[in-house]
Amino acid sequence: MAARKSRVLMVALALLVALMVGLPAWMVPNSFPSSRQIAPSPRVSTAMLHTSPSVGTWSLALAVCAVAASGPALRARQRKGHTQRRAENEVPKYLEAPEEPIVVETVEVSRAQVLRGSAAGLALSMVPTAEAAAPTWVQYDLNTGETLYDIDFDEKDPNHGFIVGARALFYETKDGGNRWVSRSFANLGKGEDISYRFQTVSVNGDEVWIVGKPPLLLHSKDGGKSWKKVPVSRKLPGEPKIIVSLGPGKAEMATNSGAIYVTENDGKNWTSRVSETIDATLNRVSASGVSGGSYFTGSVKTIKRDASGRYLAVAQRGNFYLSFSPGDERWLPHNRLSARRIQGMGFRDAADGEKQDGAWMSLNGGVLTTCEKEGFMDLGSDTKELFQLAKIRSGGIGIIDIGFRTPTEAYATGGSGVIYYTKDGGKTWSFDPSAKDLPCNLYNVKFFQNGKVGYMVGSAGILLRRVFEA
Repeated sequence: MAARKSRVLMVALALLVALMVGLPAWMVPNSFPSSRQIAPSPRVSTAMLHTSPSVGTWSLALAVCAVAASGPALRARQRKGHTQRRAENEVPKYLEAPEEPIVVETVEVSRAQVLRGSAAGLALSMVPTAEAAAPTWVQYDLNTGETLYDIDFDEKDPNHGFIVGARALFYETKDGGNRWVSRSFANLGKGEDISYRFQTVSVNGDEVWIVGKPPLLLHSKDGGKSWKKVPVSRKLPGEPKIIVSLGPGKAEMATNSGAIYVTENDGKNWTSRVSETIDATLNRVSASGVSGGSYFTGSVKTIKRDASGRYLAVAQRGNFYLSFSPGDERWLPHNRLSARRIQGMGFRDAADGEKQDGAWMSLNGGVLTTCEKEGFMDLGSDTKELFQLAKIRSGGIGIIDIGFRTPTEAYATGGSGVIYYTKDGGKTWSFDPSAKDLPCNLYNVKFFQNGKVGYMVGSAGILLRRVFEA
């Protein structure tokens, strides 16, 4: 109502100005020219001199009208833009699935087994029980050239696991990773052109969750025998990035905008753990000291979560990182170590269950750093003091992921199939030639069964497996 009144007043004022400027001369008092002042030319009539305002005068009047009429509309668009940006930065406290889950059918495609690797590794991989330690990483051929993104096993049943990847790749094993069954979802999308990229899989007993892109949530309550496509709310800030199964019907999901949600009823309802997106956090005065924060693109490229529910995320441009701890209302931004962009980051949690503090951070150009303290998640922490350069001869190849098997033994993966290992907690690293002849990038390394079995997945359908001594 107030905006309407303001618009009416502005238009009335503009019309008044236009009338005053463009009135004929004979309507204005004392406007009759005397014969001494004007000597009309025979070619110009007196009526024209006394009644016709100039073209410039009318143009000015029309311009005033246009400005007056467009002012309220411009302000309305500005208010709408501010409202939209505010809505995008706000994280709804509660979300509800827009519709009921859809049952999706799975079809068994083929079986894959070890086709490459040393003779010893091949023989060991075919033994389903009491596996002995392998001297190197053994390659499994999954009969695909697509990228693999994630792998996970059930802690309660170490024989049961899943692998997911590009073009809706989906593999399952029930014998501890010796053989993998390729499966396909028959009715995921409405059109044949939709091709999903499965990014994360999480297994917890009979509960299995998969996150995909375009935004997709798949859920199984019977260990992968049957699946449902869980609808994603349109109000969800960002796109689902990772998901962790926490028990029957319960899971925690994080998006590329920094939203973190928890469900306890199979995805029908979600409750937020943060009050604002990363965009909103960086716009706050408290975040002004973060170098590169003003160039934030609105999403993060990697997110890592530890067993306690803490998160580490790297900005899309790699110019800073963010941390989140349970109980906090928002993410905390942190400066990077140097002018080099951050390539990857994660916790130093050991797969054997031993407590280990700190984090690792890789930078462009194959630079690797480690931190053995917990201050890297504190507000205003000095990154240069906390992270120390590691001794690694990477030849400039970037390090993408690191997995700690024990507090002292860890493996790093990166571009061109490079693998490095450390025996002193990350201070010095040596080259592992297991994948030197593989034309791929290794994106993920994980350990299961308390660090006894390790896996690496990457591009070109590469899957590496190794059994370690207890």
